[in-house]
Amino acid sequence: MQRGFRWLLGVFAVLAVLALAVAHAHAAADPYANGDASAGAKIAQSSGCEGCHGAGFSGGIGPKLVGIEKRLTPDQIGAAIEHPKPPMPDFGFSRAQVADLVAFLSGLDGGTGKPVVKIVPPEPSDEATVLATFSGTPPADVAVQAYMEMGTSGHGSAWVPLKKTDDPRVLAAKVHFSMGGPWIVKVRYSGGQEIDVPVMAQGG
Repeated sequence: MQRGFRWLLGVFAVLAVLALAVAHAHAAADPYANGDASAGAKIAQSSGCEGCHGAGFSGGIGPKLVGIEKRLTPDQIGAAIEHPKPPMPDFGFSRAQVADLVAFLSGLDGGTGKPVVKIVPPEPSDEATVLATFSGTPPADVAVQAYMEMGTSGHGSAWVPLKKTDDPRVLAAKVHFSMGGPWIVKVRYSGGQEIDVPVMAQGG
């Protein structure tokens, strides 16, 4: 019985070593994997990358970066950042920072995708902040409206444009509720697409 148990322990130990070796081999093969896109967005913003690559990274003095993951592998993107060719400057990014940038740049073409909308506070009195988080660079035409249905009709506020925040992927704006009750916060983006978020306002 003990011999069989020891044999099983030996098998598990070998499997653990093999799994660790595979993980190390994968990391070596893809050194820019598992980056943080949010951190990469902040690095790109603070480094002034749009100054050369154009607003929304749509192209300028430097090449267009939107959709770059369809043209290059993560390893190729990372290598171009870590070992840049003139006129691109060498920013001296760490390997972790490069991985974050690769994650961010690989999601730029998600900027026209469906955003995640958050209402702060979730049960407001007469005012709330609306946060719209996009997977890439946000589109330029994002707006929000507070709307209340009343029978077969309804009323709402004017459309308010969402503005940039410290996080390049997040836009924000304040909305006002003229009375307590059930409201719908409408976020309009990318040429007329809308997301409706139900909100129960408590009233002032």
